[in-house]
Amino acid sequence: MKTKLNRLTMGILASCCALPAWAQDTSEAGATDTTEIIQVRGIRASVTKSLNNKRFSDSVLDSVTAEDIGDFPDKNIGDALQRIPGVTVNRGFGEVDGVNIRGTSPQQSMVLLNGQNVASVGWFDLGGFKRSFNFELLSADQISSMNVYKSAQADLNEGAMGGTVDLMTRKPLNMDANTFYGAIESSKNNNASGVETGYSGLYSWKNSEEKFGVLVAYSVEKQDVVRETLSSFSVPLDFSALGVLDTEGNAPIVPIGMASILFDEERERESAQVSLQYQATDNLSFALDYNKFTLTNPHTNTALFAFFHHNAVIDADSQVVNDKGVTVAGEAIPVSQDSGLVPMFNNTVIRDPKMETDVLNLSMEYAADNWTLSGVAGRSEAKSRGMQSSTWWGNQEDKSKTGFTFDISGPHIMDPTHPDYVQDHSQQQLYQEFSYLNNVRDHEIEYYQLDHKYLLGSGMISSIETGIKYQEQVFGASQHTYDAGLLEKGMTAGLTLEDFNGGNVSGLHSKEGRQGTLTSFAVMNNDIWNFAEANKGQLQIIKRFSVEEEITSAYAKANFEGASFRGNVGLRYVQTDALSLGTTDGTPTGDALSGKKKYTNVLPSLNLVYDLSEDLLLRFAAGSTVSRPDYDQMQMLTDITIHQKKATVGSPDIEPYTSNQADLGVEWYFNPASLLSATAFYKDIDDYIEQTTEQESIDGCQNCQVTRFRNAGSSTVKGLELQYQHDFGNGFGVQANYTFTDSELEQASGDTVPMYEVSDNSYNLAAYYESKVFTTRVAFNGRDEWTFNYNGALVTADPYKQVDASIVWHVNEQLDVSLEGVNLLNEARVGRLPEYGIVHNVDEFGTRYFIGVSYKL
Repeated sequence: MKTKLNRLTMGILASCCALPAWAQDTSEAGATDTTEIIQVRGIRASVTKSLNNKRFSDSVLDSVTAEDIGDFPDKNIGDALQRIPGVTVNRGFGEVDGVNIRGTSPQQSMVLLNGQNVASVGWFDLGGFKRSFNFELLSADQISSMNVYKSAQADLNEGAMGGTVDLMTRKPLNMDANTFYGAIESSKNNNASGVETGYSGLYSWKNSEEKFGVLVAYSVEKQDVVRETLSSFSVPLDFSALGVLDTEGNAPIVPIGMASILFDEERERESAQVSLQYQATDNLSFALDYNKFTLTNPHTNTALFAFFHHNAVIDADSQVVNDKGVTVAGEAIPVSQDSGLVPMFNNTVIRDPKMETDVLNLSMEYAADNWTLSGVAGRSEAKSRGMQSSTWWGNQEDKSKTGFTFDISGPHIMDPTHPDYVQDHSQQQLYQEFSYLNNVRDHEIEYYQLDHKYLLGSGMISSIETGIKYQEQVFGASQHTYDAGLLEKGMTAGLTLEDFNGGNVSGLHSKEGRQGTLTSFAVMNNDIWNFAEANKGQLQIIKRFSVEEEITSAYAKANFEGASFRGNVGLRYVQTDALSLGTTDGTPTGDALSGKKKYTNVLPSLNLVYDLSEDLLLRFAAGSTVSRPDYDQMQMLTDITIHQKKATVGSPDIEPYTSNQADLGVEWYFNPASLLSATAFYKDIDDYIEQTTEQESIDGCQNCQVTRFRNAGSSTVKGLELQYQHDFGNGFGVQANYTFTDSELEQASGDTVPMYEVSDNSYNLAAYYESKVFTTRVAFNGRDEWTFNYNGALVTADPYKQVDASIVWHVNEQLDVSLEGVNLLNEARVGRLPEYGIVHNVDEFGTRYFIGVSYKL
């Protein structure tokens, strides 16, 4: 057992779960603020309520509130989070799928639903097994508000080094009886041809005594998700061991290959909620909440690959070498080999994933005159099932047609030497790969929590809070394969792309305007499923691993207040027992392995708010936090992708991240809907887990790019958040913030680099106007360069900016018509390898438009 007593961290902690002042019967001043909030509606009401949450919280907190049903300010939770200072977002396929809070990666933050952990799984087989929440699952329609806690707090679940996002759903006893909401909305992606339509509805009822209430809600969102990509694979290296040579026998420095890729998805997201509340007596209440989130996203991922190590040599006379010694342009000439590999080929991956997450909570509260006892028992389960087939298609009859010219000095240019080959389905025969498998992922969480609050009659200490919690969680992943003998059957049948002709795509990569780039190629349809199912082999379960964790925690927190100050001080004790199970090589015959890890953390926290004047606050917070390793870092499994020469090796014997952190801020609330603030923050992180990738040979993969994880040492993050919000009183308003983050990570090599996925500067600006007839909003979000891992390389992304806008026509008090645009500039994500002088990737997501009608009663 390893016990750590960390230095005191900073953080303003949320008092009483950071309920808004109107929900806490604490003072006459709180009641006055309540009156102000409910006198207005629309954007101003939501902004005012959000600022009220922030102002009366004892923690460093930012809030986003949907004052009325359907009034959430963005298309999804992730989009709204990017408006908060200190938060940047990741977009893997257009929509937000992870958030970075104050210089930390998505898996170092945590998402709660009504104060409790939510099980989450992803669908992308190459995306790793992370602790970060899958924001693609969650609809915004059923969320009433969200609080982002940026500092430690004794009664808040541990596990977040960056921040904790707590999402709150609506409750029937807090709403008018017979509240009804219904909406229909259509969406269009300018990179796709179709229009998708979804709908949502909510009904809430309570009896005349307001003792029992029921709320039901359901929504279906549909949209086309399209990503167009130009990308290299790996960093440029000497691949002579793999046979990558030029015509004179020399070894050029090049990436292992490159691709033009089209990702075409039909996404459907369903959300359901049932909430029951029962006020049994004046003192005793019960609540039962059930939420279910489902995401289905069938898609076709077509890649025109050009791999140098697939039997090609580079024409020495055509080579262009930059000042970094990298061959950035030239011609790849096919050479005759018996292996059947060809330099340029079509790899189509068809996936049909379905993810489900549900949460069931039973809670009770008993409030006596001077004490409160509350308890929660619940569970959350998530599962992902993703049938997948990957096939390779190339000209096996005339390999001379599979050559190409390339230029990677900018966004990639790939020109086939025979354009008819990549556009003619009949010239591309099945070879090398025909997989048919199911990606299986499961995550289960069970928790039991008991909290007690005792109100003191006098003195500076106003109340004492204590609590205990026990949580079990299991994460497991495996691949169920059915493809034994499938490739041989397909080749014997003489399959070509013509058998699965899905037409041709054209006009790709228009954002970059690439003339001569490979923007048109043959694609396949989904009929491949029929052949695979009819000819599949026996089931084999491979790449199987699981991580089991038992987490026991207890806390004590003292809330204090005086004439001009308030806050709390607390201590949280956490013991984690982890068991990791897997196999040596990911195959059914591999040796079973297990590893155990046990560690204890003691996490102090202090939070202080001082009233410099009636509207001017000074905040200070300090505390310690912990963030557990990702599941793929703990897995007892070597995961090998042989055709890409990549492998990932994990181990449970790795320490969690620990952080000591501090905040100091000033906030001026110069009217109920306006704020000017500045907050400085600092994090000192130990046992930082570093991912390293080096070329080595391991069992099952010779000359492989092997990724390993290790505790590399320490890192620091320091920064400044500036925030300005103002309601001008004439319908116009503005929200703006800026965050500066200075981060340093000491790598195992001794080099110091910025933290991964962190931008030094990020900023948001939103302007709105509302009247009785119209509500309009334009929002700008930007960040400067950052580094991230992409296709086997640590990439530096170009600065990114995005513009979103919306307009709502209030036809009458019940009926609204809305129009919204997301990523109006069709901004592309561009990644570079500066040390090699090349562009590594360009991803284009397209602009999305939404038009909807809603009715409220």
